[in-house]
Amino acid sequence: MRTPRLRPLSLRGRVTWAVLTLLTVILVLLFTAVDLALSARLHADARTRLTDRVAIARQLDGQLEGQQLVDRLRGDGVTARLCVPDGGGCVAAAPDPAPPGRRFPGGGPPAIRPRTTANVPVQSQGSVIFVRAQLRGNQVLLLSLDTTQITDAVNRLIVFEVAGGVLALLLAGLALSRISRVALRPLEDMTGLARQIAAGDRGRRLGHPRTDSELGRTAAAFDTMLDELEAKEAGMRAFLADASHELRTPMAGLQANAELLLREELDRDAREQVAVAMIRETRRATRLVDDLLTMARLGQGGVQLAVERVDLAQLAGTELARARTLAPALTFVLSAGPEPVVVLGDPVRLGQIVTNLLDNARHATPPGGTVTVTVGRSGDRVLLDVADTGPGVPPAERTLIFERFGRGDASRSRNTGGAGLGLPIARGLAAAHGGDLGYVDGSFRLDLPAAA
Repeated sequence: MRTPRLRPLSLRGRVTWAVLTLLTVILVLLFTAVDLALSARLHADARTRLTDRVAIARQLDGQLEGQQLVDRLRGDGVTARLCVPDGGGCVAAAPDPAPPGRRFPGGGPPAIRPRTTANVPVQSQGSVIFVRAQLRGNQVLLLSLDTTQITDAVNRLIVFEVAGGVLALLLAGLALSRISRVALRPLEDMTGLARQIAAGDRGRRLGHPRTDSELGRTAAAFDTMLDELEAKEAGMRAFLADASHELRTPMAGLQANAELLLREELDRDAREQVAVAMIRETRRATRLVDDLLTMARLGQGGVQLAVERVDLAQLAGTELARARTLAPALTFVLSAGPEPVVVLGDPVRLGQIVTNLLDNARHATPPGGTVTVTVGRSGDRVLLDVADTGPGVPPAERTLIFERFGRGDASRSRNTGGAGLGLPIARGLAAAHGGDLGYVDGSFRLDLPAAA
């Protein structure tokens, strides 16, 4: 069984309760300190009254008779009792009622002030404190004071403090509720605007004029997030549109050839040609789907690399041999030193990078042209350059060719080239290996960290 949540859900409620809780703790600590200090002060004052009277009694000892002495010592809540041992009897005087803390009231203070405070111990029994003093003639003076009035006064003060604290907290709660409503109104405006944006009004923005406050920075970050999401959404729509457009061509070819097989009575040679065309379109669609999956994994960082030591020059030679079989009309040249050029990476993915670069060069180079692959080291980096004798990439298109479905000029169109995913995939795989792929000085350059 889940415990119900007692904490308020709204930010305004949480702020109000937090401030009220803090005020309650402060008031409790303040009132407790005041009560303890006042109680200690009143009890110390009561003990001082007793010791002062002992000092006065010693000054007046021998000058006044017993009853006169106790009459002079009584008052201000103090009870005086003078006893003579050996059955001499005791003389007592009742205290004058007086509130605690009031020193020497008008009817009963002694006329003499003590020059020194008597050094006698103050004892207690229950709520009564008392002192014993030895006077001349073996007389024993007993002074006592009931501290009940002090305790009652402190208790009354506590009641007043509790009542005043509760009233202050109620007033503070009402004030905080109104203040927090005004202070958090911009946040409520942001919430309303966010709901409008979620309902479809994507062009709306918060546009807080000040960014030097918490709400201003929150509004600016919220607007930036909306801009990024809108750009991502536009890019995703464009990606889906381009992917659908690319898949439409092979699917249309498959459909046309399948309908031809069903509709026409074809001889063996014609059927073989149609089957070959269908296989070609199927491979084209399969490759496009594989490229799309690779791009999606690269975007999510989900490409798994089987890292090992790879001789990049040897790998480039293997891919060049494959390219020669695909384009016998072109000349492929590998330029590399005698020493191995080793990197740490996945040989399959590195081979895919080189294959994509060579396929791009094959489609961009006219018959009789040359494709040159140069592999070498530059410090702690390994560079692989792929150059061709084609028209090259115009400066305005050198950024476009690394975007998804970007083909550049006609030499890299859909008819002669691929779907425009080879170079973006190659750059993404290079980044996954800690390197980069770019177009430098008329050639595509793969830059990878060299193995130790």
